[in-house]
Amino acid sequence: MDQRLLLMAMIVNFNFFISAQNSAERLYSDLLQSYIKGVRPGTELNCSLNVNISLTVRSLLNINNVDETMAVTGFLTMFWRDERLKWNVTKYDGLSSLLIDPSLLWTPRVVLINPAKRFQMFGIFSTEVRMNFDGLMVWSAGDVMETNCKINIRNYPFDIQICDISIAPWGYLESEVNQTTFFSTQYQDFPLGNGEWDLVQRSNVDWISEGYKASNFTLHYKRKYQFVLINIIAPIVVLNVINMVVFRIPPNSGERISFSVTVLLSYVVFLTIVMDNVPTTSSPVSLLSVYLIVRMILSACVTMETVFIVQASDRPSSIPIPDWIVYLVHKSRKTEPQGQTWAEPVDNVLERVKSPENQSKNASRESNDNICSKSTGRTCTRSKKPTWEEAAVCLDKILFFIFFSVALLFEILVITFIISFV
Repeated sequence: MDQRLLLMAMIVNFNFFISAQNSAERLYSDLLQSYIKGVRPGTELNCSLNVNISLTVRSLLNINNVDETMAVTGFLTMFWRDERLKWNVTKYDGLSSLLIDPSLLWTPRVVLINPAKRFQMFGIFSTEVRMNFDGLMVWSAGDVMETNCKINIRNYPFDIQICDISIAPWGYLESEVNQTTFFSTQYQDFPLGNGEWDLVQRSNVDWISEGYKASNFTLHYKRKYQFVLINIIAPIVVLNVINMVVFRIPPNSGERISFSVTVLLSYVVFLTIVMDNVPTTSSPVSLLSVYLIVRMILSACVTMETVFIVQASDRPSSIPIPDWIVYLVHKSRKTEPQGQTWAEPVDNVLERVKSPENQSKNASRESNDNICSKSTGRTCTRSKKPTWEEAAVCLDKILFFIFFSVALLFEILVITFIISFV
């Protein structure tokens, strides 16, 4: 008994399959018997055909900074109605939809109009067209879309690139094919960037030019800055700190020049490596490139300052010291008296001044810039002429303050700039 029921079920299923197959073949034959695919759909040819197109972006392949191109993978899904391909479901055993080869039907000829290399028509890699009983046609065509993209790397590595994918129905006026576009919500939970970029925004707009309608899909990609921040900017900051250590080496040390030159060469070698990772374009120039050049110039200035200070410290005393350097040395002595110092009370000094034998000596001392402390009444100091070694130390401190202030201000500006994008 069970075997008979099983046999009857198999026969019923087989008959249903044969019936469905016969219905599909019959529907296929009836629809295409008098169908002309060269004529666009529409009950009236003087009315435009509405074609809705959705773009699904699956992944970003590349954004080329030099060639100014963007390459993404994705597909277009097109919707339109063909009144000639309607049928009554009841006449075909409840068959409500059918897949058919797109080469047998009229399909929209959508072209990428801002290609990086050559014009291409969507449909080379496409699915079959799904026909619905009410005449609604659904067709998906995928491809690698490589488009022109104006690159702006001024804020590299914190830049945002805005690229367009422009499409148009090839050869059809807006009065013939009315194209309406939108972004698909499919796969929106999947990452749509790559290891270097994140998709942060997207938009689309339709426009008409000289009777032809086209559409722009705009993609906003933000660069992932962590790699550049850790592998490029952070080592440069370390080199900047090492560069300031040069000023802590005594001017008469023979290692000062070699240390300074070593730091400068480290800059040059490091910048050579870094420039391979920085976008090589001049419109506009990256602020990071400007930062690297400025830091190298400052390092070169520190090296030249080191040579100047070492040379000045070794000058013989027979060469006169310029007055402005003498003035700076005297100013630097305000916190530490130089030369001869007397610790006698002022009263004792005044008694000695009154004696005749000491008046001539006191007069000469006064003429030699004897300075008496009026605030404490305790100490009298007489300045002495500075040496070239003292002058070198004084200039070294002043130049250190100047270079350190410039470097600190520059780094504060850089940090402020980085914080504004992080």
